[in-house]
Amino acid sequence: MIVLLGLGLRVAAATGGLWLDEAWSAELAHQAGTPLGVFLKINHDNNHHLNSLWLQFVGIDAPPLLQRALSIFAGTIAIAVAAEIFRPRSHRIALIAALLFAISPMVVTMGSEARGYAGMALAVLVAVLLADRWLIDEQGERTRVRLALCFALGALSQLTMLFGCVALVGWVFFTLTSRHGVVRAARRTLVLFLPALITLGAVFALIAGAAWASPTGFQFGSYRPFEIWLFLRAIVEMLGYTIGWPVVSLWLIPATLILVVLARRIGVRHAILYALAIAAFPITLAVLHAGNPGYPRYYLVAAVALLLLLAEATGALIARGGARRSVALIGMGLLVLGSLWQDVDLIRNQRGDPGRAIVALRLRAPSGAAVLLDRESGLAILRVAAAHLHYPITIVESGCQPARFLFVDRFRGETFPIDPVRCGVRYHAIAAAQARGLSGTHWTLYERQP
Repeated sequence: MIVLLGLGLRVAAATGGLWLDEAWSAELAHQAGTPLGVFLKINHDNNHHLNSLWLQFVGIDAPPLLQRALSIFAGTIAIAVAAEIFRPRSHRIALIAALLFAISPMVVTMGSEARGYAGMALAVLVAVLLADRWLIDEQGERTRVRLALCFALGALSQLTMLFGCVALVGWVFFTLTSRHGVVRAARRTLVLFLPALITLGAVFALIAGAAWASPTGFQFGSYRPFEIWLFLRAIVEMLGYTIGWPVVSLWLIPATLILVVLARRIGVRHAILYALAIAAFPITLAVLHAGNPGYPRYYLVAAVALLLLLAEATGALIARGGARRSVALIGMGLLVLGSLWQDVDLIRNQRGDPGRAIVALRLRAPSGAAVLLDRESGLAILRVAAAHLHYPITIVESGCQPARFLFVDRFRGETFPIDPVRCGVRYHAIAAAQARGLSGTHWTLYERQP
């Protein structure tokens, strides 16, 4: 029932048109032409390889739900995998983990859009499951091959899998150090993860080689240098959308760190993993001043670990009874209500649904329309939305060719013009949408005034 709930939320959140990053993923996959082109021609941070292969397979004009089906599948399977991690220890914790992964707005969002984050999160969870089982008796040659497959598929889904790999290797090493000492722990950790590290290196070598051979090199859709306030806001938004807390508050950061520090005292067994993924990973990025720090989705590995920590801590506190059980149940209830509230908002908003712009165009120009772009970022949004609805559209990217309509897209914090003038012609707004949540496109469609 919990898995079906999670599937229903993801399907309901995946019916609107593709937003900016999704649309460009579909456009780039379409331009690549062949599966080999996905690996050799799209040298771009918006190329999540397995997702691009899926988008190319279903086609640029496929319904949005079908284009997002790979992420929906991965996000739904992740619910069961999260439960399986804890099933041998406690059915209670397993069910709590399943519920959290079913409804958390962070993973519902990532699991209902045509990007590679859901596949990466699933790979991390499966790798945690495999390593956790191996640590029981430190036996199982097949685990090495399976971990290698997880690392490869996770990196081909989204390159932030690298952060999950570092946390996993560190978790196993520190766990073995407490049993065998540093030298033997290092040796056994290397033996376990060597095939996985080789496959991970091969994936990065393939991407780097293709970028090196390309005349344009590796490209970024957008790049901003490290800024502490961008970093803190992204972390806060990641935490808020992970636990269903709708208010942006810096207090979420110390509260989370306190939970990580107290994890072992509460009765959590995977405390080292959580400390590495939730605390050490983002702190390291801050110390290194990594670029593009302002996107909450880049910290999905920390969100996955936080959900596992919350499930394990809540289950342990409930088992102790008394006041701790009451606190845990109240906290769980608030988390469920907040998460579902944000999920419903995502479903209603559909990330701004650019398909509504095409609907507005069809009402005014049933046989097709010429649309002037305000800037290049809107190109793929319009082209993919028109392909979904099989609507003939002529997109004017530059110059002053006659166009009845004007399409303007904006990022967070940017404003829309009122009755803009382009090429000596004044336009007025006829349709608009403001995206809410972690993903989405703000847009306004204008029509030429007489």
